[in-house]
Amino acid sequence: MKPSEFFHYCPRCGTKQATVPSGGVFDCASCGFRYFFNAGSAVAAFVRKDDGRWLFIRRAKDPGKGKLAPAGGFIDIGETAEAAVRREIREELGVEVRELRFVSSHPNAYHYREVTYPVLDLFFMADLAEGAEPRALEDVASFGWFKSSEVAPEDLAFPSMQAAWRDLLEANGRA
Repeated sequence: MKPSEFFHYCPRCGTKQATVPSGGVFDCASCGFRYFFNAGSAVAAFVRKDDGRWLFIRRAKDPGKGKLAPAGGFIDIGETAEAAVRREIREELGVEVRELRFVSSHPNAYHYREVTYPVLDLFFMADLAEGAEPRALEDVASFGWFKSSEVAPEDLAFPSMQAAWRDLLEANGRA
């Protein structure tokens, strides 16, 4: 279900709605309350080692359990995309990265516990900080270093990641 499909009552006045919102806006006919259904924001980073290999995690949980992914996650309220991607890499792999470079953004449908959340995924490229040694931490079953030729887009957990990986490879001459 889309988040809008849960709005049977107005969150302000409690009035039962004649129809469930079908578009991107909830309008209460009783009190005039208006709510916009917007995409959540998430980030991920394709981290490269000095030898040219790429760091991918294997997801420990659904959605996408067992699939490859760049480290990343949702942006917290009040957090920048850059701060979020650095935090997510620390939480998932326990390492810091050097300079972040924006790759691309892609919409995503994140299916979790019977709700399909619309998400805008922002993808970055980063280099591993000198001397950093990743380890599998939060929501990470394992990780590995791969040559770009070893990771096909369809190996990645979400269509947005697949598109961003293609963008990165094209922009960097197959990296």
